[in-house]
Amino acid sequence: MESNSKRQRISYSVKSNRQIKYQGGVSSRRLNILKGVIVREKEDRISNLPCKVLCHILSFLPTKHAVATSVLSTKWKNIWALVPILDLEDSLLLHEENLLNKPVGDLRVSFSSFVDRVLILHNAPRLHWFRLKCAQNYESSHVNAWIYQALRRYVQKLDLCVLTVHGDLFRSESLVYLKLGTNFVLNVPASVLLPSLRTLHLNSIEFSDDASTHKLISSCPVLEQLFIEECGIKNIRCFNISAHALKCLAMECAILDNKYATEFCGYKIVIDAPKLEYLRLYDYVAEGYHFKNPKSLIEAQVHLDLSTRRIEQRDRTYYGQKVLELIKGIHNVKVLHLTGDSMEALMLSGSNLPTLHNVSHLEVNANKLVGCMFLLDLLKSVPNIRALDIGEFLSKFLSNRSRIVPNVALALREFLLNRIKSVINIQALDFGEGLGRKWGVAEYKGSISTISHNIFKKAIVQEAEDRVCHRDKEEKDGINRLPYKVLCHILSFLPTKYAVGTSILSTTWKNLWSSVPNLDFDDELLLHGRKPCSKSTQDLRVSFSSFVNRVLKLHNAPFIHRFHLKCGQDYEPSQLNAWICSAVCGKVQELDLCFPMRNSKYSLYCGLFTSISLVYLKLGTKFVLNVPASVLLPSLRTLHLNSIEFSDDDSTHKLFSSCPVLEELSIVKCGMKRIRCFKISAPILKHLTIECAIEDEYSTEFCEYKIIIDTPALEYFRLYDFVAEGYDLKNLKSLTEAQLHVELSTPKLEQKGYAYYGQRQLELMKGICEVKILHLTGDYMEVLKLSDCNLPTLHNVSHLKLSINKHSGWQFLPDLLKSLPNLLALYFPMGLVHERGGDCRRDQPEWVPRCLLSCLKKILIWQFQGQKGEYKLVKYLLQNASVLSVFSIKSHNNLTIEEELKISKKLLLLPRGSKTCQVVFS
Repeated sequence: MESNSKRQRISYSVKSNRQIKYQGGVSSRRLNILKGVIVREKEDRISNLPCKVLCHILSFLPTKHAVATSVLSTKWKNIWALVPILDLEDSLLLHEENLLNKPVGDLRVSFSSFVDRVLILHNAPRLHWFRLKCAQNYESSHVNAWIYQALRRYVQKLDLCVLTVHGDLFRSESLVYLKLGTNFVLNVPASVLLPSLRTLHLNSIEFSDDASTHKLISSCPVLEQLFIEECGIKNIRCFNISAHALKCLAMECAILDNKYATEFCGYKIVIDAPKLEYLRLYDYVAEGYHFKNPKSLIEAQVHLDLSTRRIEQRDRTYYGQKVLELIKGIHNVKVLHLTGDSMEALMLSGSNLPTLHNVSHLEVNANKLVGCMFLLDLLKSVPNIRALDIGEFLSKFLSNRSRIVPNVALALREFLLNRIKSVINIQALDFGEGLGRKWGVAEYKGSISTISHNIFKKAIVQEAEDRVCHRDKEEKDGINRLPYKVLCHILSFLPTKYAVGTSILSTTWKNLWSSVPNLDFDDELLLHGRKPCSKSTQDLRVSFSSFVNRVLKLHNAPFIHRFHLKCGQDYEPSQLNAWICSAVCGKVQELDLCFPMRNSKYSLYCGLFTSISLVYLKLGTKFVLNVPASVLLPSLRTLHLNSIEFSDDDSTHKLFSSCPVLEELSIVKCGMKRIRCFKISAPILKHLTIECAIEDEYSTEFCEYKIIIDTPALEYFRLYDFVAEGYDLKNLKSLTEAQLHVELSTPKLEQKGYAYYGQRQLELMKGICEVKILHLTGDYMEVLKLSDCNLPTLHNVSHLKLSINKHSGWQFLPDLLKSLPNLLALYFPMGLVHERGGDCRRDQPEWVPRCLLSCLKKILIWQFQGQKGEYKLVKYLLQNASVLSVFSIKSHNNLTIEEELKISKKLLLLPRGSKTCQVVFS
């Protein structure tokens, strides 16, 4: 009885990560070195590093690129999932062809799906850093779910650039660093406590009221750094910052050109931070300043502008008095930075400055003559000054040729000679015409400051010292000492434009780029992120063509390993083919071509189709692929065709069958309107992807071609298309995994009816009867249900993954399971309900498939929401799965803890057909 009760218990916890141990030892490479044996140059040493080291390396990459390393080898497959840093940014999906081929809606769906999958598979025990940047608009429920998932994993650093935030964020016990933005109103909840937060960045957000800001900042008891940048404060009347541990404060609120700039600063600033060491204020003059306990202040930067509109309401003296309040509040400061606008405001106050006894270092950056005139008065208020930075100030000050300049300049010179011990950023002073003499080089005495928060430049003015520093930097430049091959390998990771740019570094680098075996040309790099205007388009083409021609002429590597050519502009066909010819003649191994071609008669360089060296070929985008009569690619192993249009049946069959060692074929968003029989014949093809018609510029909702596949070595097959006119899949005995997403064509459906398409699906299922892992979407199950066809028995299928998004597909689930008599595992990665809060009205099936009674051992459900229909299906599976050992349910990211507890209690009461079944809810 006791053992049974333990089996019936639901474990309500997140599964702990598997510990991967690294057993050290002397590597074979080290033994070979000791024996004097030369080891192969291509040995993969990075994969031999410990798992923790590899995780640390991947932590510097965006998550998109870290996940991509899973294809490198078996060891790398799940390493990314252990990385404690997640960096998610949707703009990375706008790279290369995605920008041309995917609408914004698809990019949002793609990014959402990617984030959901990453968060499901990620199994690090804690999140050190979570960054989420969304340039597009997403459902607030999705964004909040992602944030909530990060909070549940005790995230320490959180960087959010979104339009909404989850309420639990303001009660996180683990959060140490928080950055929020952009362009949304910050509504702080009633309950706020961030006991571990040390750094807070608020960027381009709008505060709702006085109480919310004060509540947020005062609820961070150990806050040390606070940055408020370009935020909207129009709803604020008293900006109260109370933080007893705060050391660094930067406020840049109104002057910068952003949507919140109003040229009004109608609020009072109150700062109570007894441990504050650094203050930066960049704003219009406020209505008042009140500093409490500023005894620890070391450095202050002050840039205060006069509001033109406010001056029209009140006189200048009023605002001068406000700036005077600020200076009095920071009178204990040791390092002071003032701009010309701040000096102008002080002069307009009409009052004497307070004596700042502690100021030892002063930096002045004036941009107005009136500020320059105030410099002498300012210097009188700092009797203990030891260093003065006036470099940029003098360049603007002395450029004015007014009559008063010589007198002020002479007075300034006399003051400096008598008072200042070190003058920074002054090499020689020329006081302008009329003085007839120059003041020689000023001496630099010691370092400017030892203050940790000091940020202004420490410039050495003596030319001899500059030369010494330059020589020291050259001696420390160890990269020039690397072997020639290593430098070439480093440059091979750069676009050719940047690789060529290194030729100006030194004599060693002058011709180094020409030996790099990789050439990467992209005409967009010449724009530096700008969009070309109509006048500059022709200049861009000429400049890019000249650059490519010159590079190909000077390039002298023995062979070309990789040649990438991407053109956003239209170029002459003869010019493009000439570049391709140069690559083929250079024995290129990997060729990646991406350029538009409006001329439908364009033909690629014919020598490309008879290349002996070519191993990898990627072709795109938006041109008709005309295959020549003579085709033979004896070394080609990977072929990617993206957004091109096939000319006829013979050309496609000829191309595929002329690649005797082809292992991977990917056909994505290609035009098939001229095809009637799409035949793929490749004896050793292992990986096949066909995504042709749905939601694409070539999509017509017609799929009038028949698909014939003869690939006896095929292991992976992905089909994303409308239902074809027929399927003839031959010799797929090696097929391990298949993903099917097939939709009904509405115009064709009206012509031929469901029965016709049912027969087509029967042909497809019979063709993949040897598959072991099967993925089906809701659209495909809907096709099967409406077609009313009897499925063939798939004896080899052991794992079934269902991504369901429509209700009608659920009714077909028992029939589908009936055709899988040996099913061992059933997965629902997208959950049982398509969207949060969606309808889930479905009844339990009336009969039980054989696999549930005899062999199904594992069921995994993601995104569980606790709806009635979900419980019905879970009850059906639990009650009838007689040999089930694991039933794992993962809750929807947006559920609260109370909702999760309620779900766990309900699951506890559900009957089970297997006595050994363990239900895991997380």
